[in-house]
Amino acid sequence: MTKIAILMQSARRLVRHVCEHRPRPVDLLVVLGLALVAAPAPAAAGTLDEVNDRGYLRCGVIASGIGLSEIDDMGVWQGFFPDFCRYLAAAVLGDGDAIEFVEVNYVNRFDALNDGAFDILMANTTWTASRDADYDLAFTHPLFYDGQGLLAHSSVGATSLDDLAGRSGVTVCVSEGTTTIGNLREVNATYDLMLDIIAFQSIESVYTSFYTHQCDMMTQDRVALVSQLLNRASNPQDYVLFTDVISKEPLGPVVRQDDQEWFDAVQWAMFSSMIAEEHGVTRDGVGEVTAPQSPELRRLLGIDPGMGAIIGLPETWARDAVSQVGNYAEIYERTLGAGSTLGLERGLNALWTDGGLLYAPPLR
Repeated sequence: MTKIAILMQSARRLVRHVCEHRPRPVDLLVVLGLALVAAPAPAAAGTLDEVNDRGYLRCGVIASGIGLSEIDDMGVWQGFFPDFCRYLAAAVLGDGDAIEFVEVNYVNRFDALNDGAFDILMANTTWTASRDADYDLAFTHPLFYDGQGLLAHSSVGATSLDDLAGRSGVTVCVSEGTTTIGNLREVNATYDLMLDIIAFQSIESVYTSFYTHQCDMMTQDRVALVSQLLNRASNPQDYVLFTDVISKEPLGPVVRQDDQEWFDAVQWAMFSSMIAEEHGVTRDGVGEVTAPQSPELRRLLGIDPGMGAIIGLPETWARDAVSQVGNYAEIYERTLGAGSTLGLERGLNALWTDGGLLYAPPLR
């Protein structure tokens, strides 16, 4: 029991005692004094206030590879998740460059977030029940829907897990501290496979070991496998991406659990990128949208004021973010889609109106 709880308990007992007996003035003074001592201290400033006071956003990122999150030759973070860091900075501060990137890895990312090393983790991090409940974390709406896959050397002579049934001695490299290794173990047991699992403390060790053929296969989110294949393989034809998708991997921003105001600001900033795409508002065209008919679009762009204040953001939050970084489609296309080296189709990451899973609640 905490000190505050103990003091509160003592105060309640004394109140009951005083109420059961005729109180004297001194008794009441003691009760009031204990109540004041036991009262919780004023809440500390939330993350949103801290970001505004600091003047820049601290965004935790992981070097996941081409398209997702990587440092370019100029030392600048590029990719899908860094761009959403910039989008959030623009929404909160009006400046997509007001940002400090903090690199973490798959092992220390949650501890670093809870220790206050940064304001938000923006990486290919899977939302699961145990992480949500046990780690004091809060996951916003996913930004990317993926599934865990397996990449093998062509010499393995397999294109699916069915081809490995009854075979022994096939090694799979995987990273500790991830949902990935748990999913692999479950598949191994459920389908009576005999895969030899080799675990590493860092994802970099997984990639290095696989591409130097110290293991036959590796497993990771499918988008990460494609990214690393393009990034590291001298001849991509020497590898096979299995047809199996062995898990659901909703990936997106993570914040600390104890800050509802910051969670709401992040959540609706991310939603605004999808709402902008729904209404066809683009980076180059947002400045020309001055008198739209749609009430939702008027609220999104701050033409009808009030929504920004409700969320805790400036009235121009979405306009600033879209004008500086682009809507969801623009971010996706230049980092992962047709305008990138990965060339991934939208698939599940299309808007709900196009058969995908991206669905923003009404902005009203």
